[in-house]
Amino acid sequence: MRERLLRKLDRALSARLGLVVAAHGTGKTTLLAHWAARRPGPVIWHRVDAADSRPERLLARLARDVAALVGGPEPRSTAELAALAERARGPLCIVLDDVHLIVGTPAETELERLLVLSPPTVHLVVAGRQAPSFNVARPEFSTAVLVDGEDLRFRAHEAHALFRDVHGRRLDPSQVLDLVRTTDGWAAGLHLFHLHAVNRSPVERHRAACDAGAHYARDYLRQHVTGGLRAEETRLLQVASLFDVVVPRYCDALLGTPGTAGPALQDLRRRSFLAEDDLAGGLRMPALVRRFLAEDLRASSERGRCAALRGRAAALLERDGDPGGALALLAEDGRWAEALRLLERSGAAAVGPGACAWAEHLSPELVEAEPAFGLAEARRLFDDGRFAAAHAAASRALARTDVPAHRVLATELRNRAADWAVHEGAAPPGAGPGPERPLRAATRHDPASVARELGGHEEELLPAGIAWLLAGDRRAALPLLRRSARDLDRDRPSALAAQLVLALFGSEETGAVPGAAADEMAAVQRHARYGGLSWLARLSEGMLAALSGGDAGAEIADAVVLDCEERGDHWGAALLRAVTVLAGPRGGASPRDETAALAVRFRALHADVLAAWASSLAPRPGGDLPPGALALTGRAPTAPAQDGPGAASVCCFGGLTVRVGDASLDLDGVRPRARTVLRLLALHAGRPVHRDRLAGILWSDLEPVRALHNLQVNISALRHVLDEHGGGRGAIARQGDSYVLFPGAGARSDVDGFDALVHEAERARRSGDLPRTETALEAAVELYAGDLLPEEGAADWLVDIRDRYRFRAAQAAGDLARTRASLGRGDTAIPAAERSVELDPWRDESWRLLVELLQDAGELAEAERTRRRYHDMLDALGIRGGPG
Repeated sequence: MRERLLRKLDRALSARLGLVVAAHGTGKTTLLAHWAARRPGPVIWHRVDAADSRPERLLARLARDVAALVGGPEPRSTAELAALAERARGPLCIVLDDVHLIVGTPAETELERLLVLSPPTVHLVVAGRQAPSFNVARPEFSTAVLVDGEDLRFRAHEAHALFRDVHGRRLDPSQVLDLVRTTDGWAAGLHLFHLHAVNRSPVERHRAACDAGAHYARDYLRQHVTGGLRAEETRLLQVASLFDVVVPRYCDALLGTPGTAGPALQDLRRRSFLAEDDLAGGLRMPALVRRFLAEDLRASSERGRCAALRGRAAALLERDGDPGGALALLAEDGRWAEALRLLERSGAAAVGPGACAWAEHLSPELVEAEPAFGLAEARRLFDDGRFAAAHAAASRALARTDVPAHRVLATELRNRAADWAVHEGAAPPGAGPGPERPLRAATRHDPASVARELGGHEEELLPAGIAWLLAGDRRAALPLLRRSARDLDRDRPSALAAQLVLALFGSEETGAVPGAAADEMAAVQRHARYGGLSWLARLSEGMLAALSGGDAGAEIADAVVLDCEERGDHWGAALLRAVTVLAGPRGGASPRDETAALAVRFRALHADVLAAWASSLAPRPGGDLPPGALALTGRAPTAPAQDGPGAASVCCFGGLTVRVGDASLDLDGVRPRARTVLRLLALHAGRPVHRDRLAGILWSDLEPVRALHNLQVNISALRHVLDEHGGGRGAIARQGDSYVLFPGAGARSDVDGFDALVHEAERARRSGDLPRTETALEAAVELYAGDLLPEEGAADWLVDIRDRYRFRAAQAAGDLARTRASLGRGDTAIPAAERSVELDPWRDESWRLLVELLQDAGELAEAERTRRRYHDMLDALGIRGGPG
């Protein structure tokens, strides 16, 4: 069972329609079966067949099952069936598999009508190779949940668990990586590999796992994937397989049929043979299907005719400004003379980021003989994160060419590689005559100074964002990284890298939904792989595994680290190892040993700032991370500080309370502005708050010098008050240009505690540990004693943060109610659902859950009163609908 997919499909219970749409063999039916099996309420399941295209037959089958479920007479019309479904206690789920068999028939129209007439407690979940053509503009379908082919792909750690836990065969993690990369995580491909390799030797299994053509799956592909295509559709897809991104006019040009490819390709897209790629602005074909069709094209055409077709395709790509795509076709055919001429014509565009993946086909002799090929090989190595090898290749190309354009490109690539290269005898970065690039400088020393020098210039958004992050200032880093992530058209490698950093560090709180971050990492991996940035694809793949939790993810992450090391991608290995340390404790070495080893890795890379961060991640004897680490990771301590003499605690929910030892801080004699300074510091207890932010919030109308003076006066007054209560003069410490309340050993903070508990609940839920999930959520809801710092009123700096925590508390209460219901404790689930509605009266899913729980408990009168309150809320929003 893949929990991430089950969770996504669970959203259909707060919507009306769930769609699982993907090609044959992607695991649609298995997902539906797993999802239906864990549903506590009634589920009606039908596998659609061709005869169901007659609406009376399909509806008769559904009517029979609904009547048996609710104990009523079989309805004779769609309206009667919808009315009968309303009598089901609680939500009723209707699951239809192979729904593509009735798309475009009268049965599809009647199915849409049934869902429109049914009460909101009826949910329809359908699976097929083509989505039903329902009018998604209708309110009933506007929140439809879609699971598509990209979602269904097995990630490496999922495939590893599949072979270990389902097939009972523990593959080497490196074999799993090769298998997932060649099959694109296609479920049927993984199963066919299992059938093929079950009785094979380890060497044969490894050979099969690395088989890019997946020949063990060819018969399946021919029979089940392309077997039902018409001859003209097969020919169109064969021609389309020549292109990484399928463009209709290319197919028209090669087939000599102007204007026909577009509609046909869109029809094939609807039938899941192709998928939209918004980033590329076109259609893509699954990699395994593309390789299969390309081989079929070669087999079904005369050798000369196929070569001519591929040559024309290369010319089209070159004409449209994609020399990398054209070179890939020529390289696969070994047409090196043509490739060399194309390289010389295209100049810098042919050796841009991600454009030289084709160079893996080059022989050492060609690289040695032709400087242009050597330059392409240097770019390929650079894009693979092999900086020392890229530096050497670029240096050789530079030494052997007299072409001015080639010399400029080789020099630039050599200098960029030199910044990051680590090899024996190499001088540390910044020691040479050339200027050190800002991002590299930020990893070595004083990242805050680097970030300030860069400012917010569009060309330097990624380096500036990462520099602020390395300086521990996420507040300054995140806006820059978000701007960089949006800048795909100008600098795609930087934009994808920024997306990956944001997926790891971009949440404002530690309790953010990890599934969203995982989906973001998966998207970066996919686009980096398509874009020829193999270092970034590999790093995303390893991060995805490391943060998935469980042994399978840890083993895959280790395998990716080993892959990086064997390739010479030392930066990738170090960064990924840092992510595994952040992901939490692992078996084997102690956390302190892991952080020490990580620091050694970064020092070997001349990355002193990262080495310092690695050292700061070493856990304290009590298990907490130090405040410095918290500033970077955003992670809250998993256990509170130990009580004892002088121990401090800070409570911000429901009003500020600061305790030092047994005494509460008396704020009666403290001036209002000083109290606000204290509240700001208390909200971030243990973490630095920049003095400019403090001064800007409180004295925005004054000159900066005067504002900072006022801040220092108020800080001094607060230190005096804290000293009188036993907090010591160090209770508010100065760290650079920032102030920290309770540094060092720190203080227990209800805000940090809430974040940690929500994070712990999410991790427990992902691992399937419902009792631990309930315990963490219960503690989080109890800890939320009221609005954040209500005494500050509607202060601009606080309103958004306060609302965010209220909504998170409402979500935690709703999650607690669902968890208790899943554990069979509906009576205790009702108060949690009520608390969720109380905290967020506009939370639709909590209202629905509360009505359902009350009905299940037999509290029909209270359920009806709650339903009316829910309808009143919807009326207030101008929305009609709701349960019943």
